[in-house]
Amino acid sequence: MRAKTTTIGRSTRPEFVIGLNGVILCVLSFVPWWGSITTSALRLGQSGRLPSATGSFNAYFGYGWALELALVLGAAASGLVLGRGLAGLRFPRWLYFWIGLAMTVLALASLVRGPVNSGFEGVAGIEVSRGPLVVAAVVPCVLIALAGIGFARSQRRGRRRR
Repeated sequence: MRAKTTTIGRSTRPEFVIGLNGVILCVLSFVPWWGSITTSALRLGQSGRLPSATGSFNAYFGYGWALELALVLGAAASGLVLGRGLAGLRFPRWLYFWIGLAMTVLALASLVRGPVNSGFEGVAGIEVSRGPLVVAAVVPCVLIALAGIGFARSQRRGRRRR
């Protein structure tokens, strides 16, 4: 009699894509290429001038709750893949797709809105701009949604064969 356990080796390709992209997104969230802060030279009265400076920040600094929620959903999707692979848990077929779709919408909203919650709005001589990882963050979100469609289709095919 065959045991009804699921191992990592039995994970489907869409699950592998979901787990990998969730981990990539979580790791990249700590890399400081999500945006930059540039200050122009400021005059400080009689004490002279403060030189201009540039600094960059990670995903948790300037984009607010929308991007942070997308990152948490990416971590949750990776955790669900790991939980399903190790414990043989069953989830609704379309769960990964809806998680990926929510992540995509939240990442696109953060991209369109930009880094506005950084605390520097309206301060003269300080410019806050988007970095390259904001645009790149949309790609893993879309891949998770597309892999969620593939996972749902593979589960449907499996049920028909029985």
